[in-house]
Amino acid sequence: MVKKLLFSSLFFVTCVNAKQHDFSVMLACHASSDKPGLAISIEQSGKHIFKGALGVADISTRDPLKVDSIFQIGSISKQFTAAAILQLVENNNLSLKNTLDDFITDLPVEYAKLTIESVLSHTSGLPNYNSDVGIRQRWDKYATIDEVINVVSKMPVLTKPGVDYAYSNTGYILLGKVIEAASGLTYSEYLQRNIFSPLGMKNSFVVTKGVSSKQIVRGYTANSDEPNAYFTPEIVDRSWIYAAGAIASTLDDMSLWHRGLSSGKVISAANYQLMVTRAKLNNGESVNYGFGTDVYPISGQPSYSHQGQVPGFVAWSVYFPSHDLLGTVFGNNDAVHPGPALLNMIARQLNLSPAPIAHQNITEQAKTLIGKYKGTDDTMMTVTFDDRQLSAKTSNGVIRKLVLRENNSFSFACTEDYYQLREQDDKRLLVPVSIYMGERAPLVRMEIQ
Repeated sequence: MVKKLLFSSLFFVTCVNAKQHDFSVMLACHASSDKPGLAISIEQSGKHIFKGALGVADISTRDPLKVDSIFQIGSISKQFTAAAILQLVENNNLSLKNTLDDFITDLPVEYAKLTIESVLSHTSGLPNYNSDVGIRQRWDKYATIDEVINVVSKMPVLTKPGVDYAYSNTGYILLGKVIEAASGLTYSEYLQRNIFSPLGMKNSFVVTKGVSSKQIVRGYTANSDEPNAYFTPEIVDRSWIYAAGAIASTLDDMSLWHRGLSSGKVISAANYQLMVTRAKLNNGESVNYGFGTDVYPISGQPSYSHQGQVPGFVAWSVYFPSHDLLGTVFGNNDAVHPGPALLNMIARQLNLSPAPIAHQNITEQAKTLIGKYKGTDDTMMTVTFDDRQLSAKTSNGVIRKLVLRENNSFSFACTEDYYQLREQDDKRLLVPVSIYMGERAPLVRMEIQ
């Protein structure tokens, strides 16, 4: 059923430094008070820089999102699963060199002899059960973990172990069963007893059945044809997601999790390094994943992260060790990734993009940027400066206002991605720079107006 949202503004935000106004404005660029939205937290060196939430937690009740709302975090759960495996290693309940059949019976031969280590790093060659049409037709109903494993393990492996990186939810489903067999506890009980409770994560839990359990925030989906209409997402009983992504949590609990994990309260420092060190293939090449953690640079900065998506929810958590900065964002509309909102704030905090020019004498700086630019795919961008406003007209005829920035740069509104004018081989190049993806193919200035 489609429900239109027509009600008053609701905006909850907590800010604790001089940049509070900028961050709240940035949040409002990516969410609004009358739709499913976002909750964001940024902390650096143990201090919260910003916490904010904007949007609705439930369309039917019109309850607002709050900074302490509980969201489902999807595949960020893999960090917890990986840490639980490493705890069991430290307690001599298993070894990373153990194979799956040491703990799980009746597996196909090509599954049985895969090492736990290879499954943790997605280098085992296991498939991703999400892609199987037959499985998708039955995952709206509860199933026991043994029933789930019996179904998902029928898919053939993709490669021999160590040949390639292939992200596999199937692998983490199996790791959840390993945790149960090695500990004598259910996956949910293990996390509660050994991670959530010791760290004081009072609002975190595993959704074991259904889609919401004691969930506070409702998840939604949308489509491009009706951008202001929100729908109930596809029903996937969380028993089919399990140790691959069925945890729910809050911003504050995710902060406790990061501090506990990185400080030695959850696993040893050596095992934490295994989580955040890129795994290697048989040929010696490294992949951008450790154990339960994405490991790759963002804007030239080392980062440890994971994103998560389950029907109704998208989440991202990222840590920049060089700056001791942790950012977490939750969204309750699975059609929109909340990562850009968080990354824009982080870019502003860490000065990853040229600073906006706020003073009034902008005419000379703006004039250096005006002109017509042609991309490698023949797309055009025309930059103009009229009535003290820098604007860009793209090939589709749309005109958008620009934000003038230092170092001969500008950006569109509501983003820290930017364009920078550079000279090279007697040409003037307009270089697009994505905070997440880095430099893209330049546009060449064709004429000066």
